[in-house]
Amino acid sequence: MAAVKLLAQLEGILLDPVYTGKAMAGLIDGITQKRFKDEGPILFVHTGGAPALFAYHPHH
Repeated sequence: MAAVKLLAQLEGILLDPVYTGKAMAGLIDGITQKRFKDEGPILFVHTGGAPALFAYHPHH
């Protein structure tokens, strides 16, 4: 959920905590671990699923 909260706070983009949120967490980890070449932009495809976010308790 940290990646979901981070993107919501910084960019105002809502991600579902199951699929897209985990994908974003992996992307953030890959960037911080320098797993990508510094040759250009990285494309992240948000496939939807934000309504699933509202099924979770706000304190999780």
